[in-house]
Amino acid sequence: MMNDLTSLFVRMVELVAQYRIPLLFLSCAALGAAGAWLMAGMVFRESLLDIPNERSSHTIPTPRGGGVGILAAFIMAGLTLRIPTTFLFAAILISAVSFFGDYFRISIKFRLVVQCISTCILLFPMLPRMAALYALSNFGFSPFIFFLILPLIFIFLIGTANFYNFMDGINGIAGLSGVIGFGLLGVYTLYRPATDALQTSLSLLSVCVSLACLGYLPFNMPRARVFMGDVGSILLGFVFAGLVVTLSRNYLEMVCFAALLFPFYADALTTLVVRIQNRENLTRSHRRHLYQLLVNEFGIAHGKISTAYGAAQLAVGAGVLIAYPWGVRTVLIFLTMCFIGFTLLTVHVRKIANKQETSSSTARKTRT
Repeated sequence: MMNDLTSLFVRMVELVAQYRIPLLFLSCAALGAAGAWLMAGMVFRESLLDIPNERSSHTIPTPRGGGVGILAAFIMAGLTLRIPTTFLFAAILISAVSFFGDYFRISIKFRLVVQCISTCILLFPMLPRMAALYALSNFGFSPFIFFLILPLIFIFLIGTANFYNFMDGINGIAGLSGVIGFGLLGVYTLYRPATDALQTSLSLLSVCVSLACLGYLPFNMPRARVFMGDVGSILLGFVFAGLVVTLSRNYLEMVCFAALLFPFYADALTTLVVRIQNRENLTRSHRRHLYQLLVNEFGIAHGKISTAYGAAQLAVGAGVLIAYPWGVRTVLIFLTMCFIGFTLLTVHVRKIANKQETSSSTARKTRT
């Protein structure tokens, strides 16, 4: 009897070792779903709910923090795949502080300090490896160019974390973009010639995060039972940027990989320009993003807008990866055309929205 149990246990261990990666993928999807289910089913005090206000795109009080399952999946995948401790710790630190910020007021300065610390923890241990890989750059490696571009990489990491958070404003948009962005990045880098074992692990980590977002998605789209919260959105933005930097072998690849999140960058940047032109307080919440205007001013369903953004993301992502072998000029022309198209659409939508707002304001004044 004891021998049979021992044999069964050994066989199970062998099967787990043999199917380690498929089991990891399945577990990440399950954790993404479990975290959202757990947060959606908890009994929340009013202070722990996201209460709708005039700047919200939802009308029903909804629990925050559904991204804890994505964080759990990231930690499990990182430990299983032996991702560098500094990468794991930096992401966990920034996500933990964001989770605390979902429920308690934290100053923007403190958040920014934590984000800077996390970025340093992630980035600086990677410098020797990045310098070696970037020697393969299309422009040739130069220490001067590398350290000149280093501050831009630093800003890219922090900016992407916050941009992802800014774009998590309607049902499904952050989760679906995570599925597509991390999925494209992971699959593409997984099937290119690997430079070392770390690249394979990071590629698998990207696929794991994509599957965790997939597990979370049914709890947020089409009807939101729970919101991802800063714990999920800040984490996804930071990890995506970190993977872009560490998986890129040259500057052009970094641009191409970053473009896998093109609609988020395009929407956030164009909205930022508009707000600066209007001299708005950039630290205040708002409803000026293109996706918010389409939902709130035009009455289009959340799911339709999120799906449209996902389709655009998939099209641009696939396009830029196809353009990559053709060189810098082709990639830049393609991305410039995409950005011009997005900007023209934004200008058109904002013009209509402003006319509607002016007409509504005039009607209210007439009635009074």
